[in-house]
Amino acid sequence: MARGGFSIFLALLSLFAAAFLFMSILRYGASVFFPEETVQGTTDQLWRVFLQISDAGAVAEDGDSSIINKVIGILTVFAGLVLFSSLVAFITSQFEQRIEALRKGKSTVIESNHTLILGFRERIVEIARELIIANESERDAAIVVLAEEDKETMDDFFSEHLEERKTTRIITRCGNTSSVEALRKMGVDSAKTIVILNAASSSSTSSEKSIADARVLKTIMAVVAAASKDGHPLPPIVAELHSARKRRLAESVEPGRITTMDEDGILSKLLVQTSRTSGLSIVYSNLVGFEGNEIYFFQPKGGWENLTFRDVQFRFNGCVPFGFRKKNGKILLNPDGSYLPEPTDHAIILAEDDSSIQFFPSQVSQPQDFPLPKKKIQVGKERHLIAGWNVKSPLIISEYAKYISPGSEIDIIVHEPEETIVTTFKSIQKQHNSHKLRLIVADIHSPEILKKIAPHKYNNVILLAGEGATAEEIDAESISILMQLRQFFRSEEKSTGNPVEAKIITEVMDSENIELVLQTGVKDFLISNQFVSKIFAQVSQEPQVMRVYDHLFSPEGSEIYLKKADVYFPLSPAEVSFSDCVHAAQKRGEVCFGIRLASEEREQEKNYGVYLIPKHDQKFSLTSNDELIVLSDDER
Repeated sequence: MARGGFSIFLALLSLFAAAFLFMSILRYGASVFFPEETVQGTTDQLWRVFLQISDAGAVAEDGDSSIINKVIGILTVFAGLVLFSSLVAFITSQFEQRIEALRKGKSTVIESNHTLILGFRERIVEIARELIIANESERDAAIVVLAEEDKETMDDFFSEHLEERKTTRIITRCGNTSSVEALRKMGVDSAKTIVILNAASSSSTSSEKSIADARVLKTIMAVVAAASKDGHPLPPIVAELHSARKRRLAESVEPGRITTMDEDGILSKLLVQTSRTSGLSIVYSNLVGFEGNEIYFFQPKGGWENLTFRDVQFRFNGCVPFGFRKKNGKILLNPDGSYLPEPTDHAIILAEDDSSIQFFPSQVSQPQDFPLPKKKIQVGKERHLIAGWNVKSPLIISEYAKYISPGSEIDIIVHEPEETIVTTFKSIQKQHNSHKLRLIVADIHSPEILKKIAPHKYNNVILLAGEGATAEEIDAESISILMQLRQFFRSEEKSTGNPVEAKIITEVMDSENIELVLQTGVKDFLISNQFVSKIFAQVSQEPQVMRVYDHLFSPEGSEIYLKKADVYFPLSPAEVSFSDCVHAAQKRGEVCFGIRLASEEREQEKNYGVYLIPKHDQKFSLTSNDELIVLSDDER
């Protein structure tokens, strides 16, 4: 019994066989001295013993036999009751244990080329939803989730939130994510990619984040140990870590195979960029993830034919090249138009799907050469108001300082700030003394305070997500403040007769609350959980994409801007094709990859007026309120 179930099974089977053999010999010996007319031959003797040892009712067959055979039959039945019943009971108990193990999620996963997600958070729904879209082209795809939550709880969660799974199966298992044995059961060495979720959210305390980061590092080491056998290469790993030091440490474990993500850093950069460029949040929501348009790496079979980057842009239709990825992994976004890509360069392409990418043998369109207006975009001092304080606030202020002109103002309004917030703010204030930073201690819910700080006189008002037990509670508080701001802006417009130009940018936790946010008059919003989850899913399938995002989110190099059409065309209005827009942007050293029509900015069914990567021959009637979506070195 100490050797386990299989040994017990063999022991019971052996005892059963021995009892059968013993009773058969005993019955055969009795038949020699007491012959039976009812039993014909040895085979009949063995058959009767087997029936009696396996079924107690078979003893009735000895009703006409001698007393000796009746006694032997009774002994056979008793032996069968003990041994056969024990064997059946053992098989039944083992089967029940196996069913229980399956129910608890302790069994081995037999999948291969699957996506393995380690950990369980609300974010997992968005990640799984994106992976389901990415797997549509596969006949039978699998997502395996290993977490310490109960399997039934996870299954119920996915059933409630992901009814439509298309060609993807979701398999859940319960276990320790940093256990080498548990990871091997998940087929870690045969996985396509591995996603490691962090147990701590951005609103968690520093100690909680530190503990969660340490667990992620331990999980990474366990994955490396579990996957490093039989010469298998380590699958790409995408991990979420809050600490910059631990991110560097994680990536050094297996350089090139481990990609780390910083949720707070990504969201801070996105909030700053979207606040300074109206409509940019809509562009990014179409850019990240697998629903809409995605970033791909492409290399034509026949090479680049000695074409410049300017010429390459007109060899694609329905997709737009942003730049190139060099052989050594270096990313070149929006290079000079005269840049000649090397044969080993991969183009960085924005496309709806990789199947839509085609490199045409000749130019797909002949753009009109409109005269470029002499109008320049004026960038002066800016005023920004940040309502609320959370862990992203210091990062947001630092990001603003990289973009705005010296002498610009950043005001932060906080109700009853803790001492640590005041100390942190003073430290930031010293670091960025070329800008005017001010901490306003007041309650933004108060109408008197709103009138005093005059939010309508700022360029932007950023409403940061507060604290709450759930995303619903956080969004409820945000919507309450938005309603007050909207009421205040309407009151100012009515009293002055002038429209309020200040933009409100809010951080939304739950995408289901978007329509409510739109009702408050907000044009720009950032669905924080959804944004990061979409990037997470996309990077898990193509880790190199993260390097492109790092460049797009950085103030150095080229970023995405929405610039007024009158900078590119003499308008009255102008009837232009998308090809004309690409050509006009090239004159300014930019890459145009979309149009935004102001007349449709509130129409959700028309994607708020945003048209990304249209065909070169698609026509637009542009006014001075419309914008070109471009990749540019600056906002001028």
